[in-house]
Amino acid sequence: MKSDLDRLMADRGFDAFVVMGERTANHALIYLTNGARISYGIVIQKRGSDPLLLVSPMERDEAAKSGLTIITTNEFNLPEYIKETRSRFEGQMQMLADVLKHYEVQGTVSFYGMEDVGRAFTSLNRLQALVPGLTAVGETEVTIFDQAGATKDEQELAAIRSVAERTNRVMDETMAFLTSHKAKGGKLIHRDGSPLTIGDVKRHVRLRLMHYDLEEEGEIIFAIGRDAGVPHSRGEESAALELGKSIVFDLFPRQRGGGYFHDMTRSFCLGYAPEEVEQAYHQVEQAFHLVLEAISLGQDAKDYQQMVCDFFQEQGHQTPISHPGTEEGYVHGLGHGLGLQIHSRPRMGPVSQDKIEAGQVFNNEPGLYYPERGYGIRI
Repeated sequence: MKSDLDRLMADRGFDAFVVMGERTANHALIYLTNGARISYGIVIQKRGSDPLLLVSPMERDEAAKSGLTIITTNEFNLPEYIKETRSRFEGQMQMLADVLKHYEVQGTVSFYGMEDVGRAFTSLNRLQALVPGLTAVGETEVTIFDQAGATKDEQELAAIRSVAERTNRVMDETMAFLTSHKAKGGKLIHRDGSPLTIGDVKRHVRLRLMHYDLEEEGEIIFAIGRDAGVPHSRGEESAALELGKSIVFDLFPRQRGGGYFHDMTRSFCLGYAPEEVEQAYHQVEQAFHLVLEAISLGQDAKDYQQMVCDFFQEQGHQTPISHPGTEEGYVHGLGHGLGLQIHSRPRMGPVSQDKIEAGQVFNNEPGLYYPERGYGIRI
């Protein structure tokens, strides 16, 4: 949780951190600013001190909603820096350097956020040159934000529950949309007799997400037949909805504007299910419940991946343990955490070092995939 950040900085030897960049897809900035809808900002936090949020004066009211202490670029006269240096980039760097010096930010400072790779590299090198005693570092594995964000406080849990409830409604309304269409010639059809397509379904889903103040971060998965047998195939827009073919519907929206995610997957056939597909469905469902009943605090997350692999291997399916690199059978990790990122901690794959802890939110999504047999199942 956020209350862990100071301890995590101490554990890793950081004297401060800086999070900067545009808000879009910038989960660390969104996390620290409590969802305030600024377009760009810089958060500076020294160990043992409260965070500061540096923004344009145009965004001061939105920034204030973060609850953080606000400073604006006007207070450090950014236009004058740009005028003197004849460069927006250099002016911004010199202003930021003076902000860091003013607040006595030095020592080992870890940087996060969203910037162009080349610009970020140049920016950090320039800051080190401008701020004596500052060593800029970055994290490449589990960051302090990955670790802090893995456990949620009650406000975060309430936000995720709200997104989950609304996502459930979208799922229900999509099923109602599908069953409102008649079948002809082995396909669902519109009133004019033309086939209902995956593109039609996705447009319906997006409208319902918008209605509930939700949004897609990445394109939803609605894949049928062979495409359902490739886990991250999004489905072809022009593909008709045929009876008797498995459909994988993976719906993972977040609160509009960059909030918390929910993630749910349902698999089904329209009209009827072939015997092999139905059998695979029940095996995946069994695997799901095996894990659900076994989850316990303090357990290694990877143990549940092993449990599912053992179960599927007993049923005659290949898994990443029995056949590393397999592209049929069970082919992926069991699940992942959810938060401001769709994939976060804990990870539940075979090499995960995470443990199950109170306050985590994660999914449990076993699946079986046989693209050459024309089907896939995930729950």
